[in-house]
Amino acid sequence: MCKIRVLLADDHRIVRQGVRALLEAEADMEVVGEVGEGLAIIAAIEQFQPDTLILDLMMPDINGLEVAKRVHEFAPEVRIVILSMHSSEAYVLQALRNGAYGYVLKDSSTESLVTAIRRTLAGHSYLSPPLHELALKAQTMNAWHA
Repeated sequence: MCKIRVLLADDHRIVRQGVRALLEAEADMEVVGEVGEGLAIIAAIEQFQPDTLILDLMMPDINGLEVAKRVHEFAPEVRIVILSMHSSEAYVLQALRNGAYGYVLKDSSTESLVTAIRRTLAGHSYLSPPLHELALKAQTMNAWHA
């Protein structure tokens, strides 16, 4: 069985270690690398060849929104899933515009992150349940203003 290769990018080591433990409990996933700085992510993608990048928005040297944009341009085959505490419409929409396929809130369940990884690899988008209503509202507002 071919495992889903995941690269973790978060500036907090304890978060990376926790997410690693959660994902490696899944039979079909392996964490191939960890990065604590935004500028190191492209090199890590070259080195580890992940299927999925789990990306925090608040990185010390370059924010996750810019990282997502660069990764999407450099390696569009890598599925980007944002893992963030920020639930504002502006962050979510910009992340999706910049190439993220998924957006999971850090207070979500483990199942939510695992589902996001699997769904995005299947070519679908994924938003944490609290963000569904926000996205629907944004789409409705855009339709009204079109």
